Amino acid sequence: MYVPEHFALAADRLGALLRRVGAGDLVTNGPDGLDATFLPWSLDPHAGRLGCLRTHMARVNPQWRAQGPAMVILHGPDDYIDPSDHEAPGQVPTWDHLTMHVHGTLVAHEEPEWIIASLGELVDAQPTDWRMEELDPERLRGMVAAIVGLELRITSIVGKAKMSQNRPSSDIGAIADALEARRTQEAEPRYRRPSAGAIAFLRGPAREHALARERAVERARAAKGPGRTVG
Repeated sequence: MYVPEHFALAADRLGALLRRVGAGDLVTNGPDGLDATFLPWSLDPHAGRLGCLRTHMARVNPQWRAQGPAMVILHGPDDYIDPSDHEAPGQVPTWDHLTMHVHGTLVAHEEPEWIIASLGELVDAQPTDWRMEELDPERLRGMVAAIVGLELRITSIVGKAKMSQNRPSSDIGAIADALEARRTQEAEPRYRRPSAGAIAFLRGPAREHALARERAVERARAAKGPGRTVG
């Protein structure tokens, strides 16, 4: 994934986003070429150097056999940005988005004990009081026989947040306000409602990034002295 420097996610923010993993696309390249399946994932941050992601897949889905190099694409908030959302005229439409590519080695597990433990991890990571122990053992055995456990042993993580942080901080505030206004007003069914996650990112990390850049420019100008500009 191509990531311009000003849209790159710092390592600490990558880790924070990964810890909130929910679901994403498993991408593999098997005998029949590229394949992808949208799956829920749980994270074990203590497995290996970078951790591992665990999930399960229907046994009838042949993708689980494509073990080896693989990637999981995790989707963050995204939203359409209209030219009218900016504080200044003359802008063009664009799309803000946050995404992560988690690269690693895919390993399949057919052992019932591993699959049950992984299912428990996935359930425990959700906002629910339900537990695996509530399932009838016979039903659980049938479910486990129909699925295969999968583990992505992480080797690298690349994140991209194109969330208007290349814009002036005041413009980022204007964009966030415009999205908030659209989110709260009645919209035509064919239009998506802006996401709360995108608005929060704009008002938080994106604006902080722009403010830091602006402060750095001001410090450089001050160091140059009056009457001189920084190119």
